Amino acid sequence: MREVILDTNVFTLFLIGKINPTRIPSHRRTSAYTTEHYNFLINLLSNYDSILFCPNIATEVDNLLNDNLFGEDKYEYLLLTREIFSKSIEKYFETRNIVNDWHYDSVGITDTAILNMAKNCDLLISGDSQLCDYAKAEGIEVFDFKEYVNSLLAI
Repeated sequence: MREVILDTNVFTLFLIGKINPTRIPSHRRTSAYTTEHYNFLINLLSNYDSILFCPNIATEVDNLLNDNLFGEDKYEYLLLTREIFSKSIEKYFETRNIVNDWHYDSVGITDTAILNMAKNCDLLISGDSQLCDYAKAEGIEVFDFKEYVNSLLAI
């Protein structure tokens, strides 16, 4: 089974795109992206069987989106997250262990949990270049989504 991790930024793009792709450029959390970026992400994800996440990612995404969506978008968000989180694989790392990991001083709780989780998965997709650099240094397979987006701007 091929497993992928989406960091908070990319997971937010994934959810907004699923809810309503036309809102990607106008939503304050995804305005750096386009529907083409979202379509590329969906295509990339088609190569994987399961999304891995940790409570830290779920909490960050929910904090960013749950209170900032209304009406039909909020309803779609609630349905979609219930479906995704019930079908995905959740990994848990105790915070007391995370804060004693050497990465914590540089990248914080969530990214340290992501790095620990990514050591046993097939791909980490992140919009955080610093996290990507740490992951690459650990020998983790990474797709730097920010680097991908920036490379399209240079064309």
